[in-house]
This record gives sequence, C-alpha cells and structure tokens, in this order.
Amino acid sequence: MRLNINKKTDERLQRIQESLSAIRIIKMYTWEKFFGHKIDEARKKEMKEMMKAFYLRTVMVIITLLSSKIGFYALVMTYIWFNGTASAEVMFYIMKCFETLKHTIAHSVSHGMSRLAELSASLNRIDAVLAAEELNEKIEEPTSKPKVHLKDIKVCIKDKIVLQNITLTIQGGLNVVTGQLGSGKSSLIKVILNDYPVDEGIVETIGRKSYASQDPWLFPSSIKQNILFGEVYDEGRYQEVVRVCALKFDFSLFPRGDETIIADRGLNLSKGQQARINLARTIYKESDIYLIDDSLTALDSLVQDFIFSECIRGFLKNKLCVLVTHNNKHISNADHVIVLDNGRVEFQGKEPNISKDILAAIEESDIHKTGGNEKEKCESDADETTQLLTSDTLIKRRRVYHEINKEGSVSAEVYSKYFKFGGGIFLFSLVIIMYIGSQFIESYISKLLTNWVNIQQNITNVREANATSFIEKVTVSTGSISNEFIRNVTSEFYDLTINTTSEPSNDTDINYNVPSIETLELKSDETLNMYSMMIASFVILELMKYYLILKFARNASALFSIGGIIILIAVVNWRFFIPSLTFIGFLILLRNFYMPAARSIKRLESATRSPIVGHLNASMEGLTTIRASKAQDILTYEFDRHQDVYTSAHYTSFCIKRAFGFYMDLFSTLFLSIIVGRFLFFDLGTSAGDVGLAITQAASLSMISQKCLILWTELENYMTSVERVLEYTHLETEHSEGLKIENWPCKGEIKYMNVCLTYTNTNERVLKDISFVVKSKQKIGIVGRTGAGKSSIISTLFRLYNYEGKIIVDEVDIKTLSLKFLRQHISIIPQDPIMFAGTVRSNIDPLQRYSDEEIWKTIHKIHLENIIPSLDLKITDNNSNFSTGQRQLIYEATANMDPETDILIQKAIVDNFSGCTVFVIAHRLHSVLDCHKVMVMDKGEIREFDNPFTLMEDKSSMFSKMLNNSGLSDTK
Repeated sequence: MRLNINKKTDERLQRIQESLSAIRIIKMYTWEKFFGHKIDEARKKEMKEMMKAFYLRTVMVIITLLSSKIGFYALVMTYIWFNGTASAEVMFYIMKCFETLKHTIAHSVSHGMSRLAELSASLNRIDAVLAAEELNEKIEEPTSKPKVHLKDIKVCIKDKIVLQNITLTIQGGLNVVTGQLGSGKSSLIKVILNDYPVDEGIVETIGRKSYASQDPWLFPSSIKQNILFGEVYDEGRYQEVVRVCALKFDFSLFPRGDETIIADRGLNLSKGQQARINLARTIYKESDIYLIDDSLTALDSLVQDFIFSECIRGFLKNKLCVLVTHNNKHISNADHVIVLDNGRVEFQGKEPNISKDILAAIEESDIHKTGGNEKEKCESDADETTQLLTSDTLIKRRRVYHEINKEGSVSAEVYSKYFKFGGGIFLFSLVIIMYIGSQFIESYISKLLTNWVNIQQNITNVREANATSFIEKVTVSTGSISNEFIRNVTSEFYDLTINTTSEPSNDTDINYNVPSIETLELKSDETLNMYSMMIASFVILELMKYYLILKFARNASALFSIGGIIILIAVVNWRFFIPSLTFIGFLILLRNFYMPAARSIKRLESATRSPIVGHLNASMEGLTTIRASKAQDILTYEFDRHQDVYTSAHYTSFCIKRAFGFYMDLFSTLFLSIIVGRFLFFDLGTSAGDVGLAITQAASLSMISQKCLILWTELENYMTSVERVLEYTHLETEHSEGLKIENWPCKGEIKYMNVCLTYTNTNERVLKDISFVVKSKQKIGIVGRTGAGKSSIISTLFRLYNYEGKIIVDEVDIKTLSLKFLRQHISIIPQDPIMFAGTVRSNIDPLQRYSDEEIWKTIHKIHLENIIPSLDLKITDNNSNFSTGQRQLIYEATANMDPETDILIQKAIVDNFSGCTVFVIAHRLHSVLDCHKVMVMDKGEIREFDNPFTLMEDKSSMFSKMLNNSGLSDTK
C-alpha cells in the first residue's frame, strides 16, 4: 500500500516538474488551468491511496496498542484469579515488560517492516540494473584508414523497428546522412557508436570515434573544461578548435573568457553557444571518426556556414566525418551522401545522383524543422537574450548545485503557517486538548494502579479488598484502553488532516502565479536554480511528510508525558520536583549546545547532497556523449568525490547525534540514581506502590525526555523543508487584471514606442529605446547575432517582462489588457519542442476544444499521419517515441489549434498565417526573404528595418553583408 502511495506521489511530482520545466510555454499558451487540473487530479488519486493507508494504519495501530493493554490487564487478573500476590515488584515488573513489548510491536516491528519493504524495492532496482544487457565495449586504436562498415543491420527499440536492412561502408571524407524527420538518422549514428544494441547484422568500425549530440550536452564547469573533457591540454589545438567553432568572439565578450562557469544545463548560454561548445568538445578530441548529429541547426546561417567551411571541410578534411543535416548546401559539398527513409537506406552515393523528389522531401523536412519561406514561424529563444554576466556573478556560479542556506532556528511563524494549512488553529487546539486529556487519563490510571497495589499489600478485610480491587481493576483497565484508543485515533486523524492540506494552498498556485521575470530572466544564482530548488523542496517534503507528521505527533505526546510524569513523581514526594526540573534543565541546556552544531551539519549534509543529484542528472542526460568520449572513469571519479564529501558530512552528523545521545544517557543515569538513592537512604517508610511508581516514572522520564529532545531536533530539521516551500508562496505574482475587448485584435497593427527592457538582477538593458510600426498582415523577419535582442521583442509582446515604453496593438496599450486575454490572442511556435506526458491528443488540444476530425486534418497538413497511428498514442516521459523534428511538428499543430486561430485550421500550415501579422525569428536567412520587412537587431538596437530586397541592394547594409557571407546574395 505504501508503494502504491509512492507511485501516486511520483505521478503528481512528475506533473509538477513537467509544469515547472515548461512554465514559459504554459504561460504563453494560457494553459495554467489545464495543468493545474492535471496536478489536482493526480493529488486526488494520491489522496485516495492515502485514505486506504490511513484506515489500515489506524486499525493496525489501535489493535496493536490495545492488545498490549488488554494483555497486561488480562495477565494481572488471571494471575490474581489463581491466588497470585499483587506485590509491587511483580506488578511494576510486568508493566515495564509490557511497555517494552508495546514499543517493540507498535514501533520497532512496523518500522522494520517498512524499511524491509523499501529494502526489497531497492534490491529489485539494483537487481534490474545488474541484470540489464551491457553494451559491448570495443578497444579503439588510432589509424590512418578509418572505416565504418554496417551489414544487414536491424535495430528495434521497445518493439518498434527503427532501422532495418542497413548495409553501407564509409571510408574517409565528408559523409552526409540525411532524410525526412524520424527516418532513423540519429539511430544510425548511435549504432555506429555501439550505443544501440543491434538485433541483427554486423557493425565494424576502425578508428577512434568522437560524437556531437543533436541536443547540446554541457556539464556545470568552465567552458574550457567542457571542451577538454579529460583530454590533455594542447594550446595550439585548443585555440584552433575555438576559432573554427566560432567561439573566439563569444570568449572575448565574457568577463572570464573560457573560464566562464556554465550553469546547470547551460542556462546562462544561448542555444547557439551551447551547440558550438558541444561541437568544440567533439572536434578537440583527437579521433579518426567524427560523428556530428545535426549540431549546426541551432546556429545562425552565417555562423553555420563558417563552421561548415572552416571546421568540417577544413579542420576535419583528413578525417572520416559523418554529418547529419538537411541543408542542401552541405549535402552538395559532401563526398558521400546517405539518404534514409523509414529506417532504410533509400540512396547512397554522390549528391548529383540524388533524385529531385528526394531532395524536395528533404528540403521540405528542413523547412518544417528550421523555419523556411513556406512557413512563417515565430521562434522564441529566451536563452538567446541572456546577456553577459558580471564577473562576481560568474564566480558565484562555480557552485551551480547548492542549497540556499538560512541561519538560525526555524521561526515560530513557519510552525504557525504549517498548522494553519493543516486545519487551522481550532483543529490544532482541539488536538492539543485531546493530548492533554489523554495524558491526564494515563497519569490518573498509573496512580490508581499504585493505590490498588498498596491496598493489596495492606488490607485485612478480604471482601472489602476484593470489592475495592474489582472496581479499580475495571476503572484502570477500561480507562487505559479508552485512553489508548483516543490517543491514537486523534494522532492518526491529525496526521491525515495535515497530509491532505499541508502543502501551501495548491501546487498550482506555486507553479503558475510567480512572475515571469523570475521564471525567465535566470540572471542570478537564486533565480537560476529557483525552479530546480522548488522541485527539490517538493520532493524532499513528500519524502519526509509522513516522518514530519510522525515526529510532530510523537513530540507532542512526549512533551505532555513529561509534564504528567513530573507531576506523578512530585505526588509521591514533592522533593523529587526539584531534581526532575533540574534534570530537564540540564537536558535543555545540552540541547542548546547540540542544536547549532547539528543544524549546521544538517544543512551542510543537504548542501553536499545537491551535487550528487545534479551530477547524476547531468550524467544521465549526456550518457551517449560520455560513452562516445570514453569518459566514464572521469565521471565516476567525480561522482565518488561528491559522494565522499556527502558521506563525510553525513558521518559527522551521525557522530554528533551519538555524542548527544551519550550525554543524555549520562544525565539520565544520574537522575535515576538520585531517585533510587532517596528511597534507599532517606524515605524508608514509603509504600512499595509509591516506590515502584516513582522509579518507573523516573525511568520513563529519562527515556521520554531523550526521545522528546531527539524528536524536537529532528522536527526542526524537517521543518526547514516546510520553510523552503513556504518561501515560494511569498513570491510576487503577476498582475493579470485588465480589460477584455471584444473583437480584439481585428487588424494586427503593432506599434512599439520607445520600448526599453532591463534585466533587474544585472541592470543590463537588452532593448534600448525600440520604436517601429508594423502594418496589418505584414510579416516581419527578425535577424541578428546571438544576444542581439531578437526574442526579447517577442517576450515583451507577451508581457513576459516588465518593460518601459508602450506597445500598441490595434490602438490599445497591451498593458491595460487582461494578461490571460492578451496571451490568448497571440499565437507562438516555440523553438524548443517540449511534449508533455499523456497522449498525442492532450498535447495538440489540451483544452479539448476541437473534434478528432479537425485534429486529424492538422496532422495531415504537417505530414505526421504515418507517425501518429492514433490520437490516444501515449507520450513517454522522455518523449523517446518521437524524434526532435517530430516533436517540433507536433508543436506546430499545437499552435494551429490555438483557440483564437481556429479559423485557420482548414488551411495548410504553409498558408495558415497569411491573414495574420507575423514575426519570424530565424537562424537561416532564406526564411525571411519573403517577409515584407526585415529587422536587423544588434546589441538591443534596431540597426535596419526595411524590405529585404531593398536592404540587399544596399551593399553597405548589415543585412546585405549577412547574405553575402551566407551565399544568398544572388537570390531573386
């Protein structure tokens, strides 16, 4: 049952993480309610499983604890029934034995069974990893004659054939692999790398291999370390690689050059910079076979052509290079071309021999993927607008994986809010009253038991004794059993209440209402890691939620038990009140010495855990690159280093805890010795029952006090996670209120009037006094180098940032509009293809506004009908059943199904924006040549804004020079 709860919790956390990772797209498509509903549904399923566990746990705990009480009284009554003597030593000895038995059955056994279940699950996972099929590692030797030979290759992934009947031989030169989207190009590269297991056929490679992935993989370290990646540093080779990969200009702008620290997943770099650094790592490694999987697509045409000329055709001219691309210019310059279609080799040979139909299909695939003159595309690249960081900020980024630590103890406000979310002050007060009442009954019953033992030893009238003892037996047993029932039902009920509402408000409030400037800017360490840390805090809170409630319940119970025990001891002899309070005072003093050290070590332990998680995540994402680079030992060593640091902190925390326990035991022994010594040497006339009561209660006080302090300490440690989650509820929210104007926009006229955009965290101005006018139905192409401010213009149109100046659309200032209303009336196709776990239908039409027929029409328009057999096709968590290009096409369908563009559904993708005002951000210049105007951006300013052919005729214009460098100057 606990495993079922974990499964449902994992599903909900997956929904949260999925939403946070795509928060920008969710905001722009105004899908907040849809994803909020998905999280709520996952929460309801989780709660259903939790309710089952609650009922079962309540029954089991009550039965276990009542059994111990019933067993004790049944044993005592049976003992007396058979004429046994109810002496103090017998009664209190049996009582302590049953107390130990109760603790063992109720806590130790259940805890052990829970740990056993977790151990079993862990062992099963370890067994699955150890039993998994291993890839055949082959020794790669340097050679002057590299070769790749594949014969009758067949590869199946999850029962799906991705490659079949592949036979080819590659020997030297530039070999281009091309084909339509999803044809198996990346799979072919991974077969050559021995990263995919081959079901049939032979794979032979001669020479050392180097690999550049389609999606750039970078790890948190300096740019130089990402390029070297364990290779020996060669100054000459390194500088040449930096040059041919067009990185010199970027390094000159970074305050720390190639020593700039790359953030987690390269968030402080543009897509183009990530791709070039990823390529530089591949090129720097001295190899014989270079496999480049479509790594140039994310680059501007100018940079792309420079790298193709200087790097691939220049630096690698004497190597065997396999390049995956759709670019016809690159295909025409290849020594050997391999065309794939549906996992088969459709053509291989020289480029002039390729049929026109094949080239047309490849070109169409290229247009769909990268944006061309037949489809107007509004790409948004938030990373591209990321400006250079200050030196101080870059130094801070050396600690990419870290926790933002606080100092001091958790404030009372955190506890207050936690209990408020758990049902309010009334329920909390009611639970406290129940605990007090429960402890009163427990203390009163203990005193009654003492009186009964005294009577049994001193009475002379047997009939009177039997009557009295019978009444007290019934009172003691009934009261004790009822007390256990009340105590545990109260505890379990409050556990459930806290569990159902302990997370602040709703997850959706935390996910979606934070301001976009926090979501997108990513300028400082805090904003860079905010969402990662939010996910981590949710995960930590979920993992320890049951422990937190358990710690609170036990801590409250222990606290009231201490009060009841002290009163009972004082009733026996009021002089014991002084040593009892002194003992408690010493323990609190000890706790005050222990807590600062324990808290610091605990936070250190948390801080050293983050690098392990970050390292594992980064390693899993770049597994193919790591294997291809033979860098497993480097990553293993790095993991071991992180693990050693964490283990040291964890062991130190354990040692401190043990030292704390030792001194508590020492004080407890001294306290118990004082109580026993008092009875031995001074209070000789005290009754046996009172002596037994005082000693057993003193022993209990010693044990419970230690337990209370340990629970108190652990509770505060756990509350730090609650504190972290509560921090996210204090983030400033977006101001979404505003006007909703009927039939707006009707023309699509856009005016930017002195618009400035400044990143508040770095005070860097990325748009500088931008002013321009776009007429209705015009298509505007925006070009410029990385970081010029292209996508910042689009971001301001969606009000993702707070900007200065005015943006007027159809005579309405968009700042006066409702934020949701504004975003619903603007459509965007993002550059990064993100798909959500679910079905094809839920990805294309999450709001369920359209019929199957309308969705299928859109799918046919983008030629995905052969890839999508059903709208109910499941999307895997990592989108592995779709290629990157296919995911991009599905996102085009998503944009077409936008609620405000449904009139365009009947038109083909190539025409569906013909009646709209369109901004096109493109890396390839030919995709903006049919625009009405082209905007050339440079350093946040508009350098040129005119008809593309007018700019082409002006040989001094920046646009004309860009066309010349890209080979498009003769375009008509």
